[in-house]
Amino acid sequence: MESRVLHSFARRLRGWRIALVALATTAALAVSTVGWAQSGDEAPAADAAQAQSAAGGAAAAAPGGAAADAGGISSESVVNLLLVLAVFIVPMIIGNWLGKRLRMPDHGWKFAVVIGTLAAAAIVISRGELKLGPDLSGGITLIYELDETAVDDKLAEYVDMEGPKPTREQVEQNLVEALVTSLSRRVDPSGTKEVSIRSYGQGQIEIIIPKASEEELENIQRSIYTAGALEFRIVASRSFSRHRNIIALAEELPPGNNIVRIDGSEVARWVSYRPEEFERSDGTLEDETLVRREGARGKQLLILTNDGQDVTGDKHLKSAYVGNDDLGNPAVHFSMNGPGSIAFGELTGAHAVESGQKYRLGILLDKTLLSAPNINERITGQGIISGSMGKDEVQFIVDILQAGSLPAALNKDPISSEQISPTLGKLTIEQGKLAIGVSLAAVLIFMVFYYHFAGVVACIALLANLLLIVGCMVLIKGAFTLPGLAGLVLTVGMSVDANVLIFERIREELDRGAAFRMAIRNGFGRAMSTIIDANVTTLITAVVIYKIAPDNVKGFGVTLILGILMSLYSAIFISRLIFDVAEKAGRMKKMTMLRIIGSTQYDFLGAKGIASVVSLVMIAVGIAGLVTRGSDILNIDFTGGSSVTMVLDEPIEYAEVKSTIEEGTDLDEQNLTLVEVGETNTRYTVTSRNQDVGAVESLLGNTFGDKLKNYRVEVKTLAPVEVDDQASTARRHGWLAAILPPGPLAMTTILQDDGASNDEESAAEETATPDEGADSDTADDDASDEGAGESAATSEPAEEADSAAADDNGSAFAGGTRATLEFDLGTGDEAEGESDDSGVNYDTLESLLKDALAATGHPGAAYRLEANAPNFVEGTSRRYKSWNVTVALDEAEAAPAFDSLQQRINSQPIFPLASKIGSRVAGQLGRDAIAAIVLCLIGIIGYIWFRFNGVIYGLAAVVALVHDVVITLGIVALTAYLVDGAGPLAKALMIDKFQISLPMVAAVLTLIGYSLNDTIVVFDRIREVKGKSPRLTKDIINTSVNQTLSRTLLTSGTTLLTILVLYILGGDGIHGFAFALLIGVIVGTYSSIFVASPALLWMSDMIENAEERKKAAAKAT
Repeated sequence: MESRVLHSFARRLRGWRIALVALATTAALAVSTVGWAQSGDEAPAADAAQAQSAAGGAAAAAPGGAAADAGGISSESVVNLLLVLAVFIVPMIIGNWLGKRLRMPDHGWKFAVVIGTLAAAAIVISRGELKLGPDLSGGITLIYELDETAVDDKLAEYVDMEGPKPTREQVEQNLVEALVTSLSRRVDPSGTKEVSIRSYGQGQIEIIIPKASEEELENIQRSIYTAGALEFRIVASRSFSRHRNIIALAEELPPGNNIVRIDGSEVARWVSYRPEEFERSDGTLEDETLVRREGARGKQLLILTNDGQDVTGDKHLKSAYVGNDDLGNPAVHFSMNGPGSIAFGELTGAHAVESGQKYRLGILLDKTLLSAPNINERITGQGIISGSMGKDEVQFIVDILQAGSLPAALNKDPISSEQISPTLGKLTIEQGKLAIGVSLAAVLIFMVFYYHFAGVVACIALLANLLLIVGCMVLIKGAFTLPGLAGLVLTVGMSVDANVLIFERIREELDRGAAFRMAIRNGFGRAMSTIIDANVTTLITAVVIYKIAPDNVKGFGVTLILGILMSLYSAIFISRLIFDVAEKAGRMKKMTMLRIIGSTQYDFLGAKGIASVVSLVMIAVGIAGLVTRGSDILNIDFTGGSSVTMVLDEPIEYAEVKSTIEEGTDLDEQNLTLVEVGETNTRYTVTSRNQDVGAVESLLGNTFGDKLKNYRVEVKTLAPVEVDDQASTARRHGWLAAILPPGPLAMTTILQDDGASNDEESAAEETATPDEGADSDTADDDASDEGAGESAATSEPAEEADSAAADDNGSAFAGGTRATLEFDLGTGDEAEGESDDSGVNYDTLESLLKDALAATGHPGAAYRLEANAPNFVEGTSRRYKSWNVTVALDEAEAAPAFDSLQQRINSQPIFPLASKIGSRVAGQLGRDAIAAIVLCLIGIIGYIWFRFNGVIYGLAAVVALVHDVVITLGIVALTAYLVDGAGPLAKALMIDKFQISLPMVAAVLTLIGYSLNDTIVVFDRIREVKGKSPRLTKDIINTSVNQTLSRTLLTSGTTLLTILVLYILGGDGIHGFAFALLIGVIVGTYSSIFVASPALLWMSDMIENAEERKKAAAKAT
């Protein structure tokens, strides 16, 4: 008796332990979403604390970051804490009460888990935000340019390279491709935010961000232009004699020159810093031994770069995470890798306390000094960056460091920032939403109709599944696209498969005469292994997709993982609980359901010959279709194309603009996407697979004609240019011009002007030393550390050379003529020179000027274009309203040229943005996708081998899987020929010229999971029927396939019902996605019966025959 009581107590304790784990998990979800969290980790080690700075900081604090950590507990935190406690406590109380009330005390913890998880999901959704992708909600399009200094630095690496060197355009393209990959991993590492990043023209990147709050948008933009380059340097101090000569040289440099060199090697650098971290309230330095100056763009401190260790985040950082400093304030904790620990130890060990004075270790992020802690002793593996940073700011820095530095920097300000409407039209969105709702309702109605009360249970489980998945997506701030929502409904619809397997098992138990309670127990128990095997193989696919696949489809992996886990929980746990309650309460004494197919005895393997021929023909035809279509099979997601923004003279509704383009051009057949920019119905961006930007502009110009708004320009102040005027202009802007062959005059920056960036090295820095390519690591340590007073310090500015060059330039333009061009549309009151749609960029104006000069008989005339705006850079794609245009012609010759230029501009339609766009899947990402598929197959083979005790089961499943994917893609390829050859039939079947896009890739990945599910259901029954039989026979397989035929048809039928509704009603947004799934499910159902099972028998027979031959040979010898 005593042992029975102890056993009962232990069982209840186990149950409550599971409940606590489940509730802890769901409570964590609620906590994360409502914004309440624990304060962080403690300092990892004593040496970390030694590296901590009392005055450290970080770049630009995130909004509200400091306020959140100012101390005290807000009312919001109290409410959140009460909600968390409620999620823990209330379900336990209700669960315990229900258990007693229903006389099911052993089920009390189950009630608590179900109530707690569903309540947590509801809280997450209600207090969070369901984000939608750009296709449903619109968003913002940002276009950034490469920082020219990054390109210059990269080109400098090839100076000493033997053989052909890459051109500037090639270097820019390589950097852009690398940036697209790096930014994708930084901005959207999980792939769930639906941020689209691709190349845009030469040296530019387009980033489309879903609609977000100002704070979220600011954080994303910061992560885009923050390069993330972490450095550790010694801060110069007047306290140390070894620094004094370097300090003296540094103080001689002009404000625009930041680099101190000795004998051609860099030894020190002026860097910006955060005044609030290093200064008192009156502006004086807290540590007056530090060396400060007023730079071109603010105050700077001097740091040394001649330490010989070059400790940086790229090479030496192992990890970074959020923690706290000794005062409990948020701080960035970091640890170094092996080489980093050694280098860090050497750096700090060489600068220990000297004569009672402590060196300061400068911690820099993107050449901005964050903090400068004292070095008390040698520091190796760990450290802390602390100071007046809020929790959000610390998290931002950690995220940047974890993502790694970017291969190149982007200019901080985008050349274009536009609000866009949903990339799918209103009609398409409404069609998609209707199809999703109808498909979900269709599955629920079918389940109730076919399974009666059990169907109601399945519907409750499905809705719970949907609630949990959406809650998790809100938690991780994932964005739903239209194909994503369709995939979610499909995932929920496919989760009904588990219910079907359970219900059909219960039917079998009842047919065998089992009592109802026992039938429920055995039905759930015996279906469990099949359900788990089917879902684990799909889970392997999902995990590999998330870890290795291209970033563009990582979000699909996340959704698939969540769908699998929630489906298992809802189908097995929640459904079983409802059944137990209904049976215990006497509300369910029998289980009635319809029956489509009874007991069958079909000889499926007898048709394997015909099936093999059919499959081989379909595969061959499909491969032929893929090969003959070539690159046409690929959507713009893979090929890239062009993007042109047009401006209409009068507002026109979206639907009318789209129909005009579809009727007047062939762009509709080239992946046309039309997006409204702004909210005035006058600006639209047309994206298509056509890569000829000029051809697209011409098509739009011919189609819309006078409906397009033209540029308006006025030529002002046409006057001769005096030599002195040009020389002063040259000095002001720091560029050198000379008489050249026909074409633009050369510009070479001589000295940074006041607008120069602090972290840019001017040409003066490069020309002021005999060895500008020398690495700082090669500096003479002894000479530099001790000051090297006798060494020649080549840091003198180059104003004299600049002046002389400017004079030469002036003589080159003696007699030239200058005009100011003012562009105006009357669309706003922007400041003079500011970039907007009414202006033009450098390339457009240069092209028009060349045409005008040629038309007036001066094709070889030299010219210069200069925007009236601060920090103008020649060749930039930024648009400006005011330009100074100088031509090497006298006023009489120049006047007709400028008249011609004015006429050409005023007849030119405005296309404020027009450029080629790159694919969303780069070459490396394509290789990653192939690697992901191969690893999926290996993982599936391995798991099925382990579970079924035979590698042939895994190989047979993969054969069926490859069969399904190849045929599905082949049929997608063949749709083009059906449309061209049998248009009316294709139209009746709603078939278009489908292409492989990213949503279709997601459809194929879904197919992989689905194909495996059906195959494993059959294999599991084969294993059960085979039992201990030594051989696998035709009869065993036929029996197994017949026994599972009804559930195979039911699971396929419910899934097909969902997909068919999506295909018919879903509109353009999910049409291709639904088509691929429709074909895939049909082929997958066929292959689970006619491909996987025969392949399994064939491989089994091969092994058996080989063993028999081996035994016979052994016996003969």
